[in-house]
Amino acid sequence: MKVDAGETATMSIAQDDSSSFSAWLDLILSCLPLNAEEGTLRDSLAEDDLLVALSNSGIGSEASSLLVTMLRRQFEALALLDRAELAQGRWAFVSFPASLLGRSIVEILSAPEQAILSSDYWEQGDHRPAAVKNEQRALLHRIESERLRQNPAARPVRVVHVAWAVIRMGERFLLHRREDQDRPGEKTHVLPGGRFNPGDLSAEKLDAQSGVLREIFDVASPRVNAALDKTLIRELFEELGLHHEEDYHYARWHRLEPYRKVAGAGNRHAYTEYGFQLYTLKLTAAGEVRLLDRAAESKTLTWFSAAELAAPQRADGASAFVDVLHEAWGNAVAVQLLSVPDSAASDFMLREETQMMDLPHAPDAPLLQGKTGKAKPLLLALDEIEWHLLLLLGWHARGFTVRADASVRLLGGGWVRVADEIAATVGHSLLKKLQRQSLPLVEMRGNRYLRLSIAPEILMFGTEMFSYAIDGSAKEGGTFSVERTSVATPWGELVGGKSEHPIKRNTWLILKALEGGNHPDGIPGVNASSWEKNLRQQLLPELRLLGLRHLWTTENKDVSLVSGIRPLR
Repeated sequence: MKVDAGETATMSIAQDDSSSFSAWLDLILSCLPLNAEEGTLRDSLAEDDLLVALSNSGIGSEASSLLVTMLRRQFEALALLDRAELAQGRWAFVSFPASLLGRSIVEILSAPEQAILSSDYWEQGDHRPAAVKNEQRALLHRIESERLRQNPAARPVRVVHVAWAVIRMGERFLLHRREDQDRPGEKTHVLPGGRFNPGDLSAEKLDAQSGVLREIFDVASPRVNAALDKTLIRELFEELGLHHEEDYHYARWHRLEPYRKVAGAGNRHAYTEYGFQLYTLKLTAAGEVRLLDRAAESKTLTWFSAAELAAPQRADGASAFVDVLHEAWGNAVAVQLLSVPDSAASDFMLREETQMMDLPHAPDAPLLQGKTGKAKPLLLALDEIEWHLLLLLGWHARGFTVRADASVRLLGGGWVRVADEIAATVGHSLLKKLQRQSLPLVEMRGNRYLRLSIAPEILMFGTEMFSYAIDGSAKEGGTFSVERTSVATPWGELVGGKSEHPIKRNTWLILKALEGGNHPDGIPGVNASSWEKNLRQQLLPELRLLGLRHLWTTENKDVSLVSGIRPLR
């Protein structure tokens, strides 16, 4: 077998006893350049002189060259040597502290059985002190971050395969708090799921000789990729308490391109290459209740909107570690997430435009249901507390702000968990009244979970809950403002909202005409040929986001702003 010069040199060193090796290192130590402890006085060492000294000691030229090269590389990696001097073939320490570290390293290497750290320093396990793990993490982070900074093409030293579940309920997505502790600048939450481990592979023999480690360290390993379904099932049980098939069914969604980052919980921290497999979930009725219960009680589970996942941080400080999604989809993160099928056990019962609904503005007011212009009133005969609960459910279903107290908890998918007997009793009463009217508006799971079974985009509120203002002038136009009033309930405040729309002169005149109950056709100087179409395009999309179905009426050939909407001033 042919052996090259480097291998010959290595064998030469290995064949000598440790006392000779220590003697060579002692010789190197005696030759190392010196630095004054104060000031800038220092000397340097020509590398050629060091090689000659080692060769004369009997090590041989090839072995001495290898030994010096390895030591120089260690010093370079630790930034101990002056690069300008090194370019001239000379060793000079950059400072007195650098010379101390250099000498310390050589001293340790020359002393048999001596180590820089204790023999158990890098052991893994829960028994290891947190302070040691934090110290290790800081060391790895410093080294790996600097390695990547100096070489953007650096190779990762760690590979992680991840199975993530995208659990969507309505407009919200469930995230799990990361296992790592809070750190400044670190994002706090991730999608449910987690890292593959070798136990997720089939039950065949797993040992280092089987080649499994090589596969695990391959981000494109087909064998590991096939095992990620088991990873998902295991992680969802550990994090959410969900049982596959009994509580949910899954489907593979996106396999993302490999993602690289200096990351890792605790001391598993390094420049890492991640392989992400994303899944969607469909909950069973039992699983939905179990998940909602877990999310309500857990301090580690949080609901995020698609917009919050697309943003760097929420107002309450929570943030999502979904950098890989941003790298894969850029500004389309929210759009991609909202394309995921809803994970709820049942779809909304009311989804069509013909089922659009205005919740009543008062307990004795009718609910309106039907397409705009053809909506029919339905009197529910609610008492005040039932009406308050109905509005709270509607507010939450639409994603409006609810300052709820501890007796209710707002969950994903429009669900509300009621914690007191009064609210639960009111929920049952409201459900029965709606069932008597054959109106499948309220859903109830167990005894504590309620939601409105209506698509948020077709859920509106009575016009009497809105006020408007037309500011500006007939000459220049101005601003049209609409406000939704706040409502105080026994479970907290339903916070109002406001939208403002810049309007041109023609729109201003049309709105003023409608305010006065006049047809825009009769106003001099007004282009009223397509006034309804123009108002629908300009104003209705934003007004519906506020919860107002329509702004004007043309019943019986009379035109005006809708009945009930009040001027702000």
